[in-house]
Amino acid sequence: MSITKASRGRIRRALPRKLAGGWERAVFTAPERPGEARDERVLIGPGPLAEEPTETAEKALQTALTELLDAAEAAAEDGLVKQTIVLDERRRLLFDARHGHIKLKTLDPETSLKVMGGKERLFRPDTSAPFLRAIGIMNADGTISTRHARKYKQVSHLAELCRPTWERVGKRRPLSPEAPLRILDLACGNAYLSFVIAEALRLAGVPLRLHGVDVREDLITRARERTAQIGLEGVSFARATIADAYGEALAEDALAGRPDIVLALHACDTATDEALELAIRYGAPAILCVPCCQQELSTQLAATDVPAPIPALHSHGLLRGAYADALTDSIRCELLAACGYQVDVVEFVGSEHTAKNMLIRAHRRHRGAVDPSRWRLAPVVDACARLGVDPSLLRRLQRPSL
Repeated sequence: MSITKASRGRIRRALPRKLAGGWERAVFTAPERPGEARDERVLIGPGPLAEEPTETAEKALQTALTELLDAAEAAAEDGLVKQTIVLDERRRLLFDARHGHIKLKTLDPETSLKVMGGKERLFRPDTSAPFLRAIGIMNADGTISTRHARKYKQVSHLAELCRPTWERVGKRRPLSPEAPLRILDLACGNAYLSFVIAEALRLAGVPLRLHGVDVREDLITRARERTAQIGLEGVSFARATIADAYGEALAEDALAGRPDIVLALHACDTATDEALELAIRYGAPAILCVPCCQQELSTQLAATDVPAPIPALHSHGLLRGAYADALTDSIRCELLAACGYQVDVVEFVGSEHTAKNMLIRAHRRHRGAVDPSRWRLAPVVDACARLGVDPSLLRRLQRPSL
């Protein structure tokens, strides 16, 4: 798609005047088409410039302008005609390279509401832009495309479901910069839940120390990069196993204290049980857990001689898998309750989007030291024997200690 001579002239005449104060980045995209991936190029700008720039700064600006104009024309030739220059978090220059008419758009409350789909959200584009860009919801030009709109709604909903947990912890003890809310994220992976909660707490003005651990170095590196991109304070990540996570959390550069909330988002199979055991044994006041793939009980049910309540639950793999998933999480909830936690289960994403959509929220009922002799595991042991299963979390909790 070629850019016309008239359009090229308009852009080259107008942009230098409008960019005299500098800009953050230029974003070149193709017109959005439903169902197609977004084709996007980003060119980083010089940033804001001083009101009275030096001669060196002026030369740098002219070089950046030349690079920008050349990049805009090259992008247009490749079909990336929708072009945006981000001046700062609230102001953007928008133009279509096919005609070259430039408009200044300001992210005021009315514009923000349109970006949010006409409904107020916790994570607004004018207050949470770095966060929304870092987790892949907001595009570099400040828009939220149709294919990301559903995810945008989901993260706001997930944060609201977690809100009662941190508010309840805040009622147990005063929170302050000297004694912040402490959160430990086990098997954090991409740290998706960590960032959602950290941003929600930032908006709420709640002091935070959050530490995430995972065994994969690449994921930890990516989490640290996102932390810097968002500009979050008090958030750290380190490579460690779940078994070593509690000692890791006590370090001065991590939580520097016992965690108030333990997170476990999509820790695969029995890794969720490992995370729950650690939280229970160290008396975490609150737990937020989203289970992931679960194979252990499905394998046990296929091999057991204990009859199923209905034979088809064991004999058909698809039914056995669904049964095992529900049974695994039901036993986890029973064990949490047996160890002194108040438990509730909520859906945070519609089942039409993902089957792994269940959030387990648990709050410890007692404030004293953990006393395993008070755990009421016997009824769960009996129930599991009748069902012919031996779940990982139960075995772990029956051990003398970690």
